[in-house]
Amino acid sequence: MWPDVKDSLKNIIQPYERYFSQPHFPIDINKVFGLNWRIPHCGILPAKADQEYYRRVLPTQQGGRGMKILAIMGSPKGKGSGYKIVKMIGDRMIAKGDVEFEYLFLKDANLKPCTGCYICMTKGEDKCPLKDDRALIEQELMAADGVILSSPVYVDNVSWLMKTFIDRFAYTNHRPCFHRQKVLTVANTGVAGQKETLSALKKALGGQRISRIAHELAIATPPWPQTERAVARKERAIDAAADKFYKACLDTALTEPTFSNYLNFLMMQKLSLECRQYLPADYAFYNGKAYYFDARVNPIKAAAAKAIVRIMITFMKDIGPGHIPWPAAKKEE
Repeated sequence: MWPDVKDSLKNIIQPYERYFSQPHFPIDINKVFGLNWRIPHCGILPAKADQEYYRRVLPTQQGGRGMKILAIMGSPKGKGSGYKIVKMIGDRMIAKGDVEFEYLFLKDANLKPCTGCYICMTKGEDKCPLKDDRALIEQELMAADGVILSSPVYVDNVSWLMKTFIDRFAYTNHRPCFHRQKVLTVANTGVAGQKETLSALKKALGGQRISRIAHELAIATPPWPQTERAVARKERAIDAAADKFYKACLDTALTEPTFSNYLNFLMMQKLSLECRQYLPADYAFYNGKAYYFDARVNPIKAAAAKAIVRIMITFMKDIGPGHIPWPAAKKEE
């Protein structure tokens, strides 16, 4: 496919939207990047040896362990409507093959709220001052073939439990590590807010850098009985979600990077270099890499991506390090 460069750039520029919209910004980003440019797929493919290393035939075909799915449940209720929906997905997947389906109920997890100290970003997640089960949860995520992120809608967003989970793994949006795992996002709501909640779930576990979303499912669960037609429609949506997620998890190869993924990688690599004094963990992660994993990069498409990043960096100099401490700390009287 030939992805639209404008959409790729929009995904990268979005975190800096406020800066670009300020009156002092020297150019109109919409006008500059609103051109109907189209560039072919970036053509970044794992090298042959790495394809053989990362792609494994599921043990169901070898008589061993089957597909492992880990469902992260973000409801304070535990086994509410979201659990019932995810269980229906699990039952359908288990009926298709040898599937090991596990639940992590965040309400019972030892996962403390993020304090915003930024140490996981600057020095590394292993330096986080909060002592809980985050590292153990990361191990469980790494061992899974697929991850389900389930949250009820609370005022057009995820629950506080799911937000804590997303925040505690925020470093993966700087340094992605869950490359192999496919993700299914599930949002249940009384009436509205599904779009915003799915958008938040999509950013979890490095979702801003790597394309691993196999499917998104939104189900309305209002506090009143449903019509027969509404129930049939929701059952079909659950059937489709289970089928798509199961098929996605069968292929355990790394997801082929999109042009947007590669632009994101180059942008983060450049920023880690510019901010290496302040983000040493990012610099150590990106230094010397051609991509998040070994890959062959089409020289023409790589050159096009690098040129775009150079242009963007030129107009983002004020985001990088300067010499003025701000906000300035006031002396206490």
